Amino acid sequence: MNKRPFFIIAASMGLTALASAASAHDFFLMPAQFISATGQSRIAATVSSDFPKTNAVVPADRVDQLYASGAGSPKLTVEGATPDTLNLRLSAPRNGLVVAAMRTKPRDVDYAEDRIGIILEEYNIGPEAAAAVEKLARPRTLQVSSRRFAKTFVCVVKCSNRAVASRPIGVTLEFVGVGASAGHFRLLKGGRPLPDHPVDLVTQDGKRSHIRTDLRGEVHLPRATRGTVMLFAAVMSLPTVGQRFTLDLSSLTLAAQ
Repeated sequence: MNKRPFFIIAASMGLTALASAASAHDFFLMPAQFISATGQSRIAATVSSDFPKTNAVVPADRVDQLYASGAGSPKLTVEGATPDTLNLRLSAPRNGLVVAAMRTKPRDVDYAEDRIGIILEEYNIGPEAAAAVEKLARPRTLQVSSRRFAKTFVCVVKCSNRAVASRPIGVTLEFVGVGASAGHFRLLKGGRPLPDHPVDLVTQDGKRSHIRTDLRGEVHLPRATRGTVMLFAAVMSLPTVGQRFTLDLSSLTLAAQ
């Protein structure tokens, strides 16, 4: 019996997906190859409205922390930059599944009235936060502290040691694998499953589908999905007195076969 890679897509478990052509400004990691023949792999960090194409470089001074986990203590480092990417180098001493991730430094952003509706729609902001934004004095300025996180799965020669994908890194918002099951993922907020939450699935043809996590905070992706895909989620948290809204944005890129 053939063993399928961890990230092969499994059947949808009752989630509704609606195709969407809406653009978004996603922060994601894009490996040169999702299955590498050696322990050295290049990964591009980018902000793009045209997944899986890269659009804009993430400046090196925006890097807060780089992560890599897998057999043999892999390393992720900054290698250089081009106009549309920050180039990272993944060095993995052993074969198997490797998780690579990057967190950016928080950035304060002020959105004027004409941008607020676009931001709320683009990131599918929940009703509680949207209601709080609606109550702001007009003309409104939405003050946000934006925190971005991106994760990807790379296999060195073979996709063994699948359990590494299920271990959280510990950031505020992230996707993890669910055990050794293929194609099942859980969205965590503060380390806990986030149930009934909107998630975007973006396929390699650029089509964006809207699905939701189930009551366990899990997404089960359609069997027919193939090629490079991205999962994306956002959470806006209410401010404390005198503080900004916090907008956490998280993505996971992988290869579906």
